[in-house]
Amino acid sequence: MAVSGGRTLIPITALIASVLCAVLLLQQVESAYQRPKEVQTERPVIGIVTIPEAGCLHFGDQVVVSSNARWLQAGGTRVVPIFYDSTPEELDYILNRVNGVFWSGGPVFFNPHTESHSGSLYLRTTEYILKHVMRENRRGNYFPLWGTCLGFERMVQLVAEDAEASIVKPVDAENYAINLGFTDVAFESRLFRSMNAELFKEVASPATRLAFNNHGLGIHPDYFHNITNLSRHFSVLSVDLDRHGKPFVSTVEGKRYPLYGSQWHPEKPPWEWSPDWVLSHTNMAIQLSNYFGRFFVEECRYNKNKFESPELEDKLLLHNWNTIPASAILSIDPTVFIPFMEYYCIDRSKVPSYDFITKRSKQVSSA
Repeated sequence: MAVSGGRTLIPITALIASVLCAVLLLQQVESAYQRPKEVQTERPVIGIVTIPEAGCLHFGDQVVVSSNARWLQAGGTRVVPIFYDSTPEELDYILNRVNGVFWSGGPVFFNPHTESHSGSLYLRTTEYILKHVMRENRRGNYFPLWGTCLGFERMVQLVAEDAEASIVKPVDAENYAINLGFTDVAFESRLFRSMNAELFKEVASPATRLAFNNHGLGIHPDYFHNITNLSRHFSVLSVDLDRHGKPFVSTVEGKRYPLYGSQWHPEKPPWEWSPDWVLSHTNMAIQLSNYFGRFFVEECRYNKNKFESPELEDKLLLHNWNTIPASAILSIDPTVFIPFMEYYCIDRSKVPSYDFITKRSKQVSSA
């Protein structure tokens, strides 16, 4: 090996060999992550798991927060609610027709020993969904899943097979706007590599604080190295610190499957306007939100699921429910805690069983 002017010169043969090794390694990594070469649908439908919410009063017993739905809809999709208390048969029906699933944040205590009936049903439903997502991806049906805040924590807990939720620890990050502390692999990740350089720089800048966090729990980055299932399934793309300097993982993507997670909230800047939240509404914050919404919707276009007919699809879309502004709920009971601008409040007792849809779909398919 030659030395010139204090610099070490790598022989051309060694350089070529190193490049070939890098290409081979990239091919091996990519081979574990197979997305169809062509888009499978231009009419994607994404399922959002509802959250139990007593604060809706007589309007309903579970919700989809409007900002979550609109974030996805602005990316070019329709939305179907997946009721947190669905039966396995109902889940099978929906999951075999939607092109991806979104788990939102929410006030669900997911300790496995929770005495909350609704919390237990949420745990059961999310576990069922993750098993379905993993199974479909193994079968070659590209099936994306995104989890935010509570949804992120629940996805990671399930992949880690952490039955006691021991990896989810208290952090001080409620109403907390910060930058993303990118890891070395972030720039070349699927999630960030299409982001323009200006936006990437702004997201990383401590001065802009574009990433809005609103969580009292988090997952330490050490778990993603020490737990085999997590290191095998996830790349950590960003790590941040809470108000006391405690680190928590803030963004991940799946290595083998299209799993995505953000402890922070990309959906809020365009749609939530509470003056109590330290939430940026700058042009860059809106761009960041739109980038991720469009990214996830684009991922879902590669899933091949579809409804039997537009008529059946329409019966399940979220637009069948009315939105309820927070002011309407607070006018009835000012003591209710309503942090969001607007909800889709769903009264499960008034939702017809999927049986009639299933029967109709069999008639359509046999015609």
